[in-house]
Amino acid sequence: MMETKGMLSGIYRISEKVMLIAYTNILWIMFSFLGLVLVGLMPATVAMFAVMRKLVIEEEQVPIFRLFWTKYKEEFGKANLYGYLLLFVGAVFGLDVMLFQSLDGLPYMLLSILSAGLMLVFLVVVLYFLPLYVHYELTFFKYIKTAFLLAVTHPIQTVIMIVSGIGILFILLLLPGSLFFFSGSMYCFIVMKTVFKVFGHVEGQKELLEGESRYGEYSI
Repeated sequence: MMETKGMLSGIYRISEKVMLIAYTNILWIMFSFLGLVLVGLMPATVAMFAVMRKLVIEEEQVPIFRLFWTKYKEEFGKANLYGYLLLFVGAVFGLDVMLFQSLDGLPYMLLSILSAGLMLVFLVVVLYFLPLYVHYELTFFKYIKTAFLLAVTHPIQTVIMIVSGIGILFILLLLPGSLFFFSGSMYCFIVMKTVFKVFGHVEGQKELLEGESRYGEYSI
């Protein structure tokens, strides 16, 4: 009987978390369109990561909507600034890859491979950037530096995030009806879950993470 109750309790907790993840995804889509996507996507994504942070550390009774709305408003300007800076850098890398691929010759092929490698490193840095942003108070370049250091010093977790992203994308394509509920939040949850294990390894290393928790004092 005790085993049955424990199993049912576990199923309930998982079901509840899945519902909260789906609800957060709906908010992410709604608030992205609230800002006409162009200025809404970045703060909505930051707000989504802030909510997933709360779910990952398993704080009880997280007020999803209030937390999402608060972070959306608070981070609106900075999230757009940082987001478009990263988007610009990513676009430059992408254009470099396409340019070198369009040219003939061994040097251009090597440059194309190099650019593609840099593009991959940049995307991984962005994966770490967002969890760092919602958890620590750092400067922009400190976020970039720390994200890069975490990515290269924790290759297993980095690979897990990349493979998880590919797997979730494949599932969403097979089940397009789930896009509305899990297109962003499910991967966001996995990224936060993975990165928090990394944070646990480096919390005591002041030379790596000198900033204090960004939202640790947020009252729920």
